[in-house]
Amino acid sequence: MSAPQRLTGLKPQSYEHPLDKKALDALQSTGGLETLVRKVNEWGLERMLRVQLTGSHLAVTEDSFPQLYALARQAAETIDLPRVPRLYVAGLPGINAFTSGTTEPLIVVSADAVDLLNDGELLFLLGHEMGHIKSGHVLYYQIAEFLPVIGSLIGGVTLGLGELAGVGLQAALLHWKRMSEFTSDRAGLLACQDPTPALTLMMKVAGLPRSRYDNVNTEDFIAQARAFEALDTDALSWIARRLVSAGDTHPWTVLRAQQALLWLDSGDYEKIVSTDHRGPLPIAGAAFCQRCGTALPAGALFCVGCGQRVQPAA
Repeated sequence: MSAPQRLTGLKPQSYEHPLDKKALDALQSTGGLETLVRKVNEWGLERMLRVQLTGSHLAVTEDSFPQLYALARQAAETIDLPRVPRLYVAGLPGINAFTSGTTEPLIVVSADAVDLLNDGELLFLLGHEMGHIKSGHVLYYQIAEFLPVIGSLIGGVTLGLGELAGVGLQAALLHWKRMSEFTSDRAGLLACQDPTPALTLMMKVAGLPRSRYDNVNTEDFIAQARAFEALDTDALSWIARRLVSAGDTHPWTVLRAQQALLWLDSGDYEKIVSTDHRGPLPIAGAAFCQRCGTALPAGALFCVGCGQRVQPAA
C-alpha cells in the first residue's frame, strides 16, 4: 500500500458533513446543554475517564506495538493533526475504537481490531478517531456516551429541566453523535486515501464472517449502500426523539457506507486531496484555532492541536 499524501494545513471545516453541522446547531440550541456541560466539568468526568482508561488498558509504544504506533503516526501526519494522541489497546469485544479527552486526547482500540484489520483498515479506523479530535467532537461525544451514568450521578437524566426537556436533550445529543460519525468517516478516508479499506472495515463491522476476510468482495456491499433508501434527517430526528431509550450512538453501517460513497462521487474528496490547504482559515471565528484549524472547546485558552494560545474573538 502506497503512503497517503500528507494534507498539510487541512482544516476540519473543509470536510465537515452537513448533517453533522445541522445536528450540532440543533444541539447547541437545545435547552439544558450549558447546564449539563457545566455539571460534567464540575464533576471532573474527563479526569476520571482518563485515570480509568490509562489504568486499565495497554499503552501503545514503538516497542510494544511498533506497527500500530507507526500507523497512528502516519494517520496523524496525513490529516495534519499536530500531535499523535496517546493510544491504548483494550480487551473490548469486536472491532471497536473510541476517543476520550479534550485537553489530553487518547484513543482506545480493541484487541480484535488490531488482530482482524489490515493496515489500510487500521489507518481508516485511526483517522476516523483522530477526526473526532480534529473537529472538537470529544466533549459532547463522551457526554453522550456516558449520559445514563452522568444522569444518575448528578441528579437524574432530566438535570432539573423537567422530563420532556431532559429527554429532548438526550435525543439531541445522541442524534448529533450519530451525525458526527459521518464527518469522522471522511477524516478516516482522508487518512487512508483509499475507499476499499474503509468499505471492507464497514463490512466487517456489519457482520462479515471471519471465514470471508481473506476474500472480501465489496461490489455487493457497494450496490447495497447505493440502493439504500435512507430517511431524511428530519425523519431521523423524529425517530430519535421517540426511540431515545434505545441509545444508538452510531448510524447504521450501510448508511455510513452510502454517505461515504456519495462524498466520493461528488468529487469533493478528490478536491480536498489535491488542494494545498496551507494558509489562513477559510472561515474565521473563535470556535477554531486560527493556526491549525482544530476545533476549540468552549472556554479554551490553548489549542489542543498545536498549543497556540487562543485569540479572543473580535
